[in-house]
Amino acid sequence: MAIVQLLLGIAYPVLIFVSLRWLEPREVAFVVLGLAGLRFFMARSGAAIAFAKAVWIPAVAAAVVAIGTAIWNDPIGLLIAPSLINLALLATFGSSLWTDTPMVERFARSQIEDLSDAEVRYCRRVTQVWCGFFIANGSTALYLALIRDIESWTLFTGLISYVLIGTLFGLEYVYRHWRFRRYLGAFTDPLLKWFFPPRSE
Repeated sequence: MAIVQLLLGIAYPVLIFVSLRWLEPREVAFVVLGLAGLRFFMARSGAAIAFAKAVWIPAVAAAVVAIGTAIWNDPIGLLIAPSLINLALLATFGSSLWTDTPMVERFARSQIEDLSDAEVRYCRRVTQVWCGFFIANGSTALYLALIRDIESWTLFTGLISYVLIGTLFGLEYVYRHWRFRRYLGAFTDPLLKWFFPPRSE
């Protein structure tokens, strides 16, 4: 089920693009609202509550613009959904910068607890970088939505955005291993160890 949800999320721009060729915007909006409501009520109560607490602001905004789409039969609400997702991620990562454990450090500590001071500072910096990415990515998607260039919007949100995410993640992953030479048994470790041998104690 989780894999299906992930694939549907990734395919959302293409599905919207195709649906708008055959259906009225309000009809597509009703389908989106119906699927979102079904997903919420099928979730375990604890998971649903946790999700609502994490992204309630953009979730409410998405519901409002989808309802607006249904009322005014205007597709703009469907097109700004990716921007709202970036807003949710920005809020999550950005708010963590005001705590002692930024989001990237939380990810790191889920694998290993004894982070050095340099690694802790690095995690904060990477969290800031991702915040900048979410701002740029969400703003670009919003601009394409507002000018109603659906073809470019679909290309960006359905392909280019994911390529950029993968590129940023990959570059950070390689740089992190070059800088800290910490290996935790990942399948990429043999190759990275060959390029970046562990430093002598």
